[in-house]
Amino acid sequence: MAVLKSNLCPTCGGLLDIDLDKQMYVCTFCGVSFDYEYFREDNVKEVAFKALLRNEYGSAKDAYDFMLTKDPHDFEALRGLFLCKNKWQDMHQMYYDSDVQVNADEPTLLNAIDNCRPEHKPYFEKVREALNELHHYRDLKAELKHINEKKNLIINRLHEIQEEIYKATHLFTDICSGIADLGPKAVSSAISLAVLLPLFLIGYAIWRESWGELIAYAVIATVLIAGYNLIKFIVAKVLTSSMKPHQKELAELTEQHKAKNAETEQSHSRYKALIKEFTDMDPVPSK
Repeated sequence: MAVLKSNLCPTCGGLLDIDLDKQMYVCTFCGVSFDYEYFREDNVKEVAFKALLRNEYGSAKDAYDFMLTKDPHDFEALRGLFLCKNKWQDMHQMYYDSDVQVNADEPTLLNAIDNCRPEHKPYFEKVREALNELHHYRDLKAELKHINEKKNLIINRLHEIQEEIYKATHLFTDICSGIADLGPKAVSSAISLAVLLPLFLIGYAIWRESWGELIAYAVIATVLIAGYNLIKFIVAKVLTSSMKPHQKELAELTEQHKAKNAETEQSHSRYKALIKEFTDMDPVPSK
């Protein structure tokens, strides 16, 4: 017995061997034999369809390959090989775009476009167009994700600068409140400590009723407090200025994100519309 390939036995579901000499199929499980003509056209299509429903893609592929030996342009067989390649039961699987891993250059799809009848070519070309659009949609999503990552980095940096401004401008208050963390500004820390000492000496001079010392300490305290506030102003000004380039870039990225998000949504809608288009023109709708 010369074995060419196997199909499923419609009686028991076992594998069928092809006896080319006798032009018959023989089931290796139940022993039933079938005339070669039994598996032409509708019968073999039914075998392939049931195999797809059971996720038996190898058996379905055998059936579709057999159909193509009889009619190389058979629409169902050409589409069936594409389904088997992707392990799909029907073309509606394309609606679940996150699960679609095939690309527009899949050989079974290109083969279908090249070998189908002229009236079926628009269907397969529309499938390919949808897959190209899906690829474009995924590229847009990747770009959108990259923009979001850049935005988050800038937002985090702006928060850090705002914290630095707060520490620089509230350092004296923090010291007076007994906060241990004096912040990163060493100069401001030193001036804050220097301001506390004259204030203490002023109080001491008032207690001693030493008016000359009081005036001297008051002048020193005034100078130090003014210097402290001047440094606070300068530090805050410098840090605030350093925020402007980041704020500008954030505004630009926000606009880019808005535009890219709109483009991404349009691409996804286009992909869904293309699926509907080839579904509507399907000469043999998936069951």
